[in-house]
Amino acid sequence: MGRVTHSLLRLSTAMRSQAWEWAEGAGLTPTQGEILVLLMQRKGPMRLGEIARETALTAATTSDAVSTLEGKGLVEKRRALDDGRALAVRLTTRGRTAAKRAAQWPDFLSKAVGTLRSDEQSVFYRTLLKTIRQLEAQGHIPLHRMCVTCTYFEPSKNPKKTPHHCALLDLSLGDTDLRLDCSVHETADVATQKRTWKVFVQPV
Repeated sequence: MGRVTHSLLRLSTAMRSQAWEWAEGAGLTPTQGEILVLLMQRKGPMRLGEIARETALTAATTSDAVSTLEGKGLVEKRRALDDGRALAVRLTTRGRTAAKRAAQWPDFLSKAVGTLRSDEQSVFYRTLLKTIRQLEAQGHIPLHRMCVTCTYFEPSKNPKKTPHHCALLDLSLGDTDLRLDCSVHETADVATQKRTWKVFVQPV
C-alpha cells in the first residue's frame, strides 16, 4: 500500500510541475487555468460558489482568481438569470481560447497512459473511478457528476462481455467510456447508488 501511495505522490509532483510550467508560459496560475477549463466544460455561466465547490477552493481564493481572470479579459461577470442578486461567471471569446489551451497541458500524462495496453488502461481507469468515489464518500474531494452515481446508469456485471448502458442516451459504455463529469447527469437516490456500486465493484 505504501508503494502505491508513494507512486501517486510522484504522479502528483509531475502534474504540479507541468501545470506550473504551462501556466507560467500562459501568464496564469494553475488555479486560474483550472477555472477556465471548468467553465468551458460546463458550457455556461457558473456562480462563484459553484466554482469554489467544484474546484475545492475557498471562496476567497475563487473570488481572487476570477477577479484576476476578469482583469485579463478572459471571463466576465453578469447577473444570474435565475437570481438577479447573484453573479454568474462566463468565458469571453479570449477566455474560451485560453481554456482550450489550458485543457491541453496534461497531454504529457495522456501520452504516458497511452503506452499501456487497452486492457491495462481499462483496469487503470476502473481503479481510479473506485478511488475517486471512495475519496468523495470520505469528503476529501467534491462530488463528481459521474456515471456510477447517475440514475440512468445500468452497470454490467461483466463489462468485458456485455458493456454498461446509459438509459438516457441509449449508449453502450465500456469501462474507459464512463464519464467523470457528465452534463446530463442526474444523481440517483441512495438505494440505487448502493445497488449500482455493488455491481460495479465486483471482480471482473
